[in-house]
Amino acid sequence: MPESIEACLRAALARIGKSWRHSVCFDPLPPRYLPVSVIKLDRYEDFHLHGASAPAWNQRYRQISCGEMRSSLAEVTTGEVHVFRKWMSERVVQQGCLPNGQLCFVLPIGLAKGTPRMQGHEMREDSLFLLRSGDEFMLQRPQGMELLAVTFGREAFLRLLDTRPWAAGAQALLSRPVLRGSVRRLQRLRRELLALFERSESAEDPAAPTGVFEALGNLFGDSAEAWQGVGSAAASFIVAECHRIVATSGAEPPSIEALCQRLRTSRRTLQNSFRQVADTTPVHYLRSVRLNAVRQRLMSTRSAELSIAQAATDLGFDHLSHLSRRYKTLFGELPSRTLRGGPVG
Repeated sequence: MPESIEACLRAALARIGKSWRHSVCFDPLPPRYLPVSVIKLDRYEDFHLHGASAPAWNQRYRQISCGEMRSSLAEVTTGEVHVFRKWMSERVVQQGCLPNGQLCFVLPIGLAKGTPRMQGHEMREDSLFLLRSGDEFMLQRPQGMELLAVTFGREAFLRLLDTRPWAAGAQALLSRPVLRGSVRRLQRLRRELLALFERSESAEDPAAPTGVFEALGNLFGDSAEAWQGVGSAAASFIVAECHRIVATSGAEPPSIEALCQRLRTSRRTLQNSFRQVADTTPVHYLRSVRLNAVRQRLMSTRSAELSIAQAATDLGFDHLSHLSRRYKTLFGELPSRTLRGGPVG
């Protein structure tokens, strides 16, 4: 887990006389008050459990790079704002759906081992991504990626717009999936969001959501006058379609040649798309999607209900020995060592 998250939570907890532990959720006011500021930190050793931590988002994680997965999730709720700070050690494909009635802004923190992509577009230092009520999303997370996401209730956000209106051009940008903005304004927004994790002593802090909202307004105001080209998403579309086709293919996954024919593209274009978007080959990526499906089935069933051999066959793996070797390479454990019958995401 990045030292910055732990240091942030450790400092906040120290101010109220508590020590850091595996999972923390505290109210900074005595029980007779109704606090509106909550900080929570969770560590996960398995990304399926990480996904299950927010069931309303219907999140699914598919590990692509090989290694034992580690992740952390820090959350703060203050006033009308809910902020997530999330880190994952391995390359992961994250999918989900924003719950109804919410508006979400997403931006990266720092550098990762590769270029993240969301909704088919590069997630850069000057990028802010928007999700609206019910939007599905797909995020290609490279190794070591950390990001911030802030959600508002839609009605709460509209009330803020009524009391602190943005210019018409700035409000129009709320319909876009991605904003290319001033790096300086985005840095201000990051500072406002990260500062919320340090305000544990003042639950009744009206300046917290206001500061985030004003930072967003300044960013959108500047961006309304800038060119908003976001480039081609063709490579991301090819990867996303291959992912979807293989994930729903069951026991008969299509070959690379069949995918090329179905998408009416060349093998070279397919290979280049996976290199560009996921930093790996189509064969490794799509096999990893199927291995993740095997792992998810094992974790959601008991041994008496489903054997490893049957789970493998159902996902198109004909040789159990090959499955076991590739499974261990990807996840760092044999399928026989995977915890059975637990929650998955």
